Amino acid sequence: MKSPVRVGLFLAGMAALAARLPLGAAQVDQPVSFGKDGKLAYVADAKGNRVPDFSSAGYGGGGVRLPEAAAVVVVSPVDGEDGGRIQAAIDYVSGLAPGPDGLRGAVVLAKGRYEIAGQLRISVGGVVLRGSGSGSDGTVLVATGTDRRSLIEIHGRADRTVDTKRHAVQAAYVPVGAIKIQVADAGAFKAGDLVRIERPSTKEWLQQLGMHEAPARSGFFWRPGTVNVAWDRTVLAVSGDELTLDAPLTTALEAGLGGGTVAAYRWPGRIERVGVEHLRCDSAYDGSNPKDEQHSWMAVHVDAVRDAWIRDVVTEHFASSAVYLAEGASRITVQDCASLSPVSELAGYRRVTFFTAGQQTLFLRCRAEEGRNDFVAGYLAAGPNVFLECLAAPTHGFSGSIGSWASGLLFDNVNIDGGELRLDNLETWNQGVGWSTANSVVWQSKASRLICRIPPGAANWASGVWAMFVGDGIWSMTSEFVKPDSLYRAQLEERLGKKALEIFGATATPPVSEKTPLWERIAAQVRAQSSPATLEARDGLSLDHGWLTARNRLLVGREQDTTWWRGQLNPARTNEVGPNLTRFVPGRTGPGLTDDLVELADSMQASNRVVLRHHWGLWYDRRSDDHQMIRRPDADVWPPFYEQPWLRSGKGEAWDRLSQYDLSRYNPWYFGRLRSFAAVCRERRLVLVDDMYFQHNILEAGAHWASFPWRSANNVQAVGFPEPPPYVGDKRIFMAEAFYDLSHPVRRELHRAYIRQCLANLQDEPNVIHLFGAEFSGPLSFMRFWLDTVAEWEAETGRKPLIGLSAPKDVQDAILDDPQRSRIVSVIDFTYWWRTDKGLYAPPGGANLSPRQEERKWRGGRPSGPSLAAMAREYRERFPEKAIITGLDQSDGWAFAAAGGSLPALPSATDPRLLEALARMSPVKVRHGNRTWVLGEADRQYFVYSYETRPTIDLGASSGSFRVLRVDAKTGAVQDTGETVAAGGSAELKQDGPGAFWLTR
Repeated sequence: MKSPVRVGLFLAGMAALAARLPLGAAQVDQPVSFGKDGKLAYVADAKGNRVPDFSSAGYGGGGVRLPEAAAVVVVSPVDGEDGGRIQAAIDYVSGLAPGPDGLRGAVVLAKGRYEIAGQLRISVGGVVLRGSGSGSDGTVLVATGTDRRSLIEIHGRADRTVDTKRHAVQAAYVPVGAIKIQVADAGAFKAGDLVRIERPSTKEWLQQLGMHEAPARSGFFWRPGTVNVAWDRTVLAVSGDELTLDAPLTTALEAGLGGGTVAAYRWPGRIERVGVEHLRCDSAYDGSNPKDEQHSWMAVHVDAVRDAWIRDVVTEHFASSAVYLAEGASRITVQDCASLSPVSELAGYRRVTFFTAGQQTLFLRCRAEEGRNDFVAGYLAAGPNVFLECLAAPTHGFSGSIGSWASGLLFDNVNIDGGELRLDNLETWNQGVGWSTANSVVWQSKASRLICRIPPGAANWASGVWAMFVGDGIWSMTSEFVKPDSLYRAQLEERLGKKALEIFGATATPPVSEKTPLWERIAAQVRAQSSPATLEARDGLSLDHGWLTARNRLLVGREQDTTWWRGQLNPARTNEVGPNLTRFVPGRTGPGLTDDLVELADSMQASNRVVLRHHWGLWYDRRSDDHQMIRRPDADVWPPFYEQPWLRSGKGEAWDRLSQYDLSRYNPWYFGRLRSFAAVCRERRLVLVDDMYFQHNILEAGAHWASFPWRSANNVQAVGFPEPPPYVGDKRIFMAEAFYDLSHPVRRELHRAYIRQCLANLQDEPNVIHLFGAEFSGPLSFMRFWLDTVAEWEAETGRKPLIGLSAPKDVQDAILDDPQRSRIVSVIDFTYWWRTDKGLYAPPGGANLSPRQEERKWRGGRPSGPSLAAMAREYRERFPEKAIITGLDQSDGWAFAAAGGSLPALPSATDPRLLEALARMSPVKVRHGNRTWVLGEADRQYFVYSYETRPTIDLGASSGSFRVLRVDAKTGAVQDTGETVAAGGSAELKQDGPGAFWLTR
């Protein structure tokens, strides 16, 4: 029987919205109450919008008791690292067949302390990780080391596919709270189907919300198509053209604003019926730094999971989240969990204690201490999502949503001690979050301040609340108790009956039978049945007679650009920017976020990119996008974060209001990421170019210096740079002369130590080329110092890394003419000078202008394929044992290769036989030096690339004849046409335009 609905008078239209007071509104009847028949009665507006039924949030869709999985194996702690043993036990249970209830069993951890150097991962459904108590005397998992990983990951595969056939919603208006929708061709669906319902973010909707424009320089507004609301639902019934869904919609569908669509989806890799319970997680940190962030950030991270639970888990000292439910999490219960004593900067995107970006998630009786954003949703969390009987005490920020348009949030009997609870328009905050919350409810809750505002065309309700009140929301029973005591409990009881309330009881740790086998016995059986894995050997990058090769084959491909500073957290916009190895977004991995290094390598190979040049980011905090130089008002930094090489000290206050840097200590996460990617490069035959420095901060807009770690205000060292900085015209900064001044003893030693750190960090990885730095236009003196420091380190360690020379032409030539320092250089890079038909572009080193400032004065363009090839040939002939590479655009990779250039931009499908042959050849002089380039291996083979119609080459040093193989420049394929040329003199090759030939026996 349907609950009665009383039609009231709220949000009657835009005129009524405009009439509301800007900071408050008169109270109205509570939006949900008990009717005379004892049933819940809802106040609806003229369009049928009402408070949604939140009771489908939680495991099994709400009202389902959490399972008790049978114990399969018991693991006890040992001295030292325990993570490998626990993971092996998880993997063992993952391989068992599931029972009728879908459960495979539980890995039980006995009481004690377990050190975890890596990460525990559940990636198969039906697996439970169970401790023996969450007290300090129970099961304690300690995340050791300095990596920022999550300690426990529950992850399925991100392989969801949505049908391309989208069925339009037929109704002109589907209100908030609806579980029935009419669609075209409803017969295509049946009960049990998984469907995705999507509401588009049209230009008209954004204009209605006022989110189509913003005053900020960087355009902090919403873009059409990037704020689509999407719900994952199950079809319960089909009747005519009507689908009945298992949970309500939390945003209205309006034909005038784009309507909505329904499509079936499949998600084979999503896992179900998994849990973590009855244990304690601790993140080991540097006790001397109360703001240390070089340790595990999250205790439990969940994604691509449905029907799971985390219960009775206590976390200590993590920098960010106790539990983080990502976009792919649905029907999850987080129950009786607590976060204690977090350790981090008190700053943006830290201490995001209990977070959901998923749907139908329930946080029950969770507690947060010293958090910042304790009970929050993320971008486009479509709900319903519920925080029930949760407590934050004390807190340092707000709860609500930290992303755009989280709809269908319920805060029910929540207490925010010392902070805010916000259903609000966050406007330009964090790059334009704007309306963060819609169609959400605060019920019987307390906060120091409660902000409740109404988005145009939507609603937010606050009923039975105690706080300082702000906003034009729908207020009722303020500073009074309201009935029902709990909205979620009342809705659950009405939907499923009183028995459903039994799920709210706390659960004890189940006893373990003495018959449950210990892991050591199981492990012996597993070892006996398995065969040792064999690893394929891979050859790293080598410098061989002036060529950069791997496995005796010339490496070829284009360069992958590095993003300096951009990024967005809106899921629809994260892939707008390219990769950056040291970009960090807590809890988020993927393009535009914290790059997955293996996925990045895969994408590079798929797009024929063999080289990635890395340098530190332009600035750490995205607030700096506004290019302001003034001190920031607080530490509310915005991600994505572009991590810097140096460590925060935990002391003082930098210009961004986080603690100052210690330039004598290094960020282990930053350097660990470089090391990890270099290892991936070794496996994939890719190349990491490590630009140790990045000059942009010291010669450009003053904002680049404002929060730069080396600025005196931003570090604990006495670096001696002037304060306030000598900004020119209150806009630009020219710090190069001081930065490269080696007479200052503190700065000199800091530079020396940093260079040695960069070398030591990658000393075991061969697929790395070290350059001084990106955009270098500095003086010869500093380049000499850099190379002398490298030489000192090489002499001490006995290692010989690939050192590249990338500099203005006068600096580059001076080094190459210096016998001692030239010996250190293995690779010559052309990036900061070139030749064109209009002359030589070669600004002098140490002129204290950035490359792009110099280039603005140059009117001669960039080099053509022939001119770049001519540069490569000149230097390859002068320095035959050094490799030539370029950071300039290779408009003709074949010319560059034929001239002797390494890492040429050739097609990925280039015949491997040709690449092996090229690695054995050397430059050969020809008459048409700027039109034809020849490589040769004495009396065996030649490679010719020419722009001439009938190029002539000298084969006088050879005898006999050569087969002429034509090379397709577009594909790299080699074709034997049956042609031959005679040796012993000049040979003419016939072609109609630029072409490549391989002459072989």
